[in-house]
Amino acid sequence: MGWFKRNPFFYTILSLLLATTVGGVWYASEGRDELAILKDQYEKKRRQMEMYIARSPAPTKANMEALDRNYARLIEEFESVQSSLNLNTYDRGLFFGQVPESHNEAFFMIAKYVEDVRSMAIGSGVKFPEECRYGFSEYENVGPDSEMVERVHRQSRIMESLLLALFDSGISEFVSIKRESSIEGNAVNGEGGDLFNLENDRSIGLTDAFESLAFQLEFKGQSLSLRNFLNRVNRSSLPFSINEIEVRLEGESGLDGNRSAILDNPFARPSETERPMSAVRVPIIAENESFFVITLEFWDLVGGPTTAVVGNSGEGRSGVQI
Repeated sequence: MGWFKRNPFFYTILSLLLATTVGGVWYASEGRDELAILKDQYEKKRRQMEMYIARSPAPTKANMEALDRNYARLIEEFESVQSSLNLNTYDRGLFFGQVPESHNEAFFMIAKYVEDVRSMAIGSGVKFPEECRYGFSEYENVGPDSEMVERVHRQSRIMESLLLALFDSGISEFVSIKRESSIEGNAVNGEGGDLFNLENDRSIGLTDAFESLAFQLEFKGQSLSLRNFLNRVNRSSLPFSINEIEVRLEGESGLDGNRSAILDNPFARPSETERPMSAVRVPIIAENESFFVITLEFWDLVGGPTTAVVGNSGEGRSGVQI
């Protein structure tokens, strides 16, 4: 210990430095373990963040542009698939035109529709009821409510095309045209009973993908006129679907009971009691006219594109001819 006594200050400082060094080495060893733990935690958090970013990209300008390109591509594919289904082969904007802005404008639109249809009937030589309003008797003196303007506007355009095709099919007499009621059970609205209800199990427009407007036509003519009208509807670019065809034989000569018996068994021999009535029997193929009632639907994809193949705009007032 003589060396410490000779220079105590120096050796004291040296001892302190040695103790500090040993303490620093121990602390560094402990800190290295904590640093390894922190680095491992940081790496885990970094991987989680990268995974979240990959799943939910940030709304940057580049991401928005990529979304726009993807949306445009999907729209092109949708239009291609829709055209292959042949559901919209007409131009909606050209066919329907501009919707009236008020119920007053809708009133004058209906008045013009009635006059145009009446002129078509007269030009085709078709008989019709004198006070016929062609499906819009309830709007003879007032226009539709504001919430009904668009629906009535669409119905008038479709009905005008249907009546143009009907009058050109060779019918002899027009009886009525009815529109599907927008309220279930409200089938006898209007002075002439212009509304009817289409049974739910008979409609094809009961899905979220389609919307439909149903119409019912009644007219008098021969079977040739019925066939001509159905052929025109079938060849039309407008999306029509025939729902039901009804034939009324009340206009034919002969008693209803005898006529029904003949139709049930045309080869049966008449009994002695029926012989006096043989003069009023109706042949199996009658030459006189019958009344026909046709129910059809105009249907379309909901939210579909507004452009497609356009019909002959030079014929028909709506831009598309049936």
